[in-house]
Amino acid sequence: MEREINVPEASVAPGLCRKCKKPYKPLRDGMCQPCYRRAKKYGSAIYIREEVEDVTVEWVRGKCTQKGDCLVWEGTTGKEGRPQTSDRRSYREEGKTLQIALHRWMYEKATGETLRKGQHVRQTCGNKLCLAAGHLKASVPRQGRTPLGDAGQYKGKREDHLERCANGHERTEENTYRDAHGRLACRECVSHAQAARQGKGPDEHQWKPRKSWENTPECPNGHTFAEVGWYDNGETRICKRCFAEKERKRWLRVNYNMTPEDFEALLVAQDLACAICSRSFDPETLPPCVDHSHVTGLVRGLLCQRCNLGLGHFGDATDRLRSAVRYLEIAEQREPQDSSGVTSPS
Repeated sequence: MEREINVPEASVAPGLCRKCKKPYKPLRDGMCQPCYRRAKKYGSAIYIREEVEDVTVEWVRGKCTQKGDCLVWEGTTGKEGRPQTSDRRSYREEGKTLQIALHRWMYEKATGETLRKGQHVRQTCGNKLCLAAGHLKASVPRQGRTPLGDAGQYKGKREDHLERCANGHERTEENTYRDAHGRLACRECVSHAQAARQGKGPDEHQWKPRKSWENTPECPNGHTFAEVGWYDNGETRICKRCFAEKERKRWLRVNYNMTPEDFEALLVAQDLACAICSRSFDPETLPPCVDHSHVTGLVRGLLCQRCNLGLGHFGDATDRLRSAVRYLEIAEQREPQDSSGVTSPS
């Protein structure tokens, strides 16, 4: 063991630590910050390392204090305040300083089992410094996926993920694509996940490769792409008519809380005509518009485009509409007419 040598302060150059003679600033009591901390904590500014032949259970217990049922560690701790020590044998033989997590080390020595990588040991008593074997409990290891290892760590080559997915499906051009984040995704895994959400097993819902564009002249609903057209989303073709019908259903549901069946029932109840002007609807020239209250949101009926715009311009105000009717009636009475019944120009 090294002995501390007290050096007179007068023999130390100004700005140098009186213990280690290094130019550290700021100085406290003539010492640099590391020496001051050691002197305040251990009573000596010189670090004395205890030489240990090997870390044993008896040596660890000797560094602990019995407080009730807890075996409290009084040695060094890590950043999280958990007991740890260094492996002196590895330092002597290999020149490497390895830190030993004493919670894990004591649990393995007490139970005789080797914990997997990724498993943690916690204290049931709530004291971080406790090393009592009865207060240590290991976590349940995470189950790995094929071709992963026991603890979920990838054991193969780093290039293997280009040949197989995490669940072992072979990557081909048909079942592999790039997701929104640019990562490789497996269509079989996505299909199995969708089946699991529906309560089905992977055997009940098998993934099938998509047909090429040349082999699919029609959409799943029977519309011919050459007649109705299509959109290209980079992977397949989307039928324009099916897309328009899907958007129409979404528009009725989001804006009016209606289904296509509700729309058809209201159209039949109005005899396929506008509820105001009674003109028959034509899907190409006079499509029906859904009229609803902007206050309550309830649907009032189906109108033609002119009547719907007229109500919108008047702000659905009945007093303004009555005033407009009176205005037109008075204007008709004031207009001079000739003998043929045609209004004369002014």
